[in-house]
Amino acid sequence: MNSEAQIVSGEKMSKLPAWFDNQGEGTSVIISTRARLARNIAAHRFPSSASPNERKKVFDEVSGVLKKESKFRYFDVVNFANIKRLEQQFLVEERVVSPDMLNIDGERGVAYDSSRRINIMINEEDHIRMQCMDSGFQPGEVWDAINSIDDLLGQRLKFAFDTRRGFLTCCPTNSGTGLRISFLLHLPGLVLTKAVDAVLQGASQMGISTRGFFGEHSEVLGNLFQLSNQATMGAHESEFIKNTQKIIKDIANHELAAREKILKEARLELTDKIYRAYGILLHARTLSVAECMNLTSALRIGIECGLFDAITIEELNRITLFALPAHLQVFFGAKMDETEIMISRANLVREQLTKRKRKRSTLHS
Repeated sequence: MNSEAQIVSGEKMSKLPAWFDNQGEGTSVIISTRARLARNIAAHRFPSSASPNERKKVFDEVSGVLKKESKFRYFDVVNFANIKRLEQQFLVEERVVSPDMLNIDGERGVAYDSSRRINIMINEEDHIRMQCMDSGFQPGEVWDAINSIDDLLGQRLKFAFDTRRGFLTCCPTNSGTGLRISFLLHLPGLVLTKAVDAVLQGASQMGISTRGFFGEHSEVLGNLFQLSNQATMGAHESEFIKNTQKIIKDIANHELAAREKILKEARLELTDKIYRAYGILLHARTLSVAECMNLTSALRIGIECGLFDAITIEELNRITLFALPAHLQVFFGAKMDETEIMISRANLVREQLTKRKRKRSTLHS
């Protein structure tokens, strides 16, 4: 599948990715859960040191296996060398691939299902990075899904493995199990009570790393933090998952406690902040990504705390995703410069909020 029309079809534009559809447990704080495994094929150099010809061989070998397996019958297999930059950015924004894929040359790509729940990157930092992402708190479910795919691919491909060090990866910090169990958390309560640094520092001391919305090397936007295990070697996958999910649950409880404190001690101030954000989004003529994410974060906590009902979480998620640059340009069907993107983002947000406002008025008239 190589055409832009297929990659950004109407169906994909209308349907939220599984990780952002608000269907899982505990989504008031934990937006999504991801399990990722890093694997390399024996007898091939890591992608960073492989020749263009060797990278092509790896891509052909892995994609060939995926196309032959019935389990992946309905997956799209995309070679980044054959698609436009906008299409690549679109898949990054959907979290189907990492931002690093944009800066890699040669044969590399991804296979993914229609819900974007299962994604298998080829020739990123490692030959294979397979991941399962779903909404809410679902560590057991996403691990079971990706573990079964790992077993299946392991029967068809010979993975690089050492009896002492485990699975071999380009970066030594991923060796061993190759597992990263990650959670995307919305933590405005901890930010507003100025407790977030202490909580995240404590998590770091227990082996949890913190990243931004798009993972490694990305910034925190809209009070959305991605937390994952640091260690991948020295224990069984189940132990890493068990320890990480316990810490994540504790952080989520800290966030809920912070929200309760704010509602008790500063309810008016929080309500004012929410409706000021709503007012800006309704009337702004330009919006940057950071400003949009921060303002929609205020609406999100308002909805979750029962202080704001002008929009649903699902509608807010759609606005948040479609306000990203590639989605925005695909939505409007035009290539834009930065200023045009900021204007179009404000137009899109205003249109969606106004449409919802008109709908509510009609229902209550």
